[in-house]
Amino acid sequence: MIYRIVLNLFILLMSTTFFVAQSQKPEYRNNFESYENGTVLTEPGVKKRLFTWGKGTTFTAIKSEGKGNKGSNGYAESSSNEGVYCVKYFTLEAGTTYIWKIAVKIEGDVPSFKRKYSLKVSSGKGDKSFKYLDLSIDDPESGKWTEYNNEFTVKEGYEKLNVLVYRWGGDNKVCIDDFVVKKKN
Repeated sequence: MIYRIVLNLFILLMSTTFFVAQSQKPEYRNNFESYENGTVLTEPGVKKRLFTWGKGTTFTAIKSEGKGNKGSNGYAESSSNEGVYCVKYFTLEAGTTYIWKIAVKIEGDVPSFKRKYSLKVSSGKGDKSFKYLDLSIDDPESGKWTEYNNEFTVKEGYEKLNVLVYRWGGDNKVCIDDFVVKKKN
């Protein structure tokens, strides 16, 4: 009898855990206003951490009066080295459409080829990869925020995604704000 009660409680607990986990939305929202000025957002332990690829690349929180996107008071700013990648990793639901919104600004008085950047969403590596989005911005205006609103539908077998902003040229900084990944309603 006790075995049956324990078994029923276990099934109830596992069912509840399964349904709660299924209903949680893999979502990310960051306007970078909750950080102290100078917080290194790529350090372990930072809430809503950003990840980077590339030696010496960092992203730092900038507190400013109205200098963020749409006059906000905070944004994230990269180091000025070559090969800057800002990456977020997600495991998303196959067959579901997601929206990725982000505002990007390049800071630095450099030739346009050094300001060039890309927005990418991909899954996998090599022959087992799939590109959801690969948008190249070839001649962005320095010091101006540009907003992007992208949609993609997750394919079966490609649920683990890299969402990233990439800038090759050095001697300038890529700034990001209003970074959102969410299910489309």
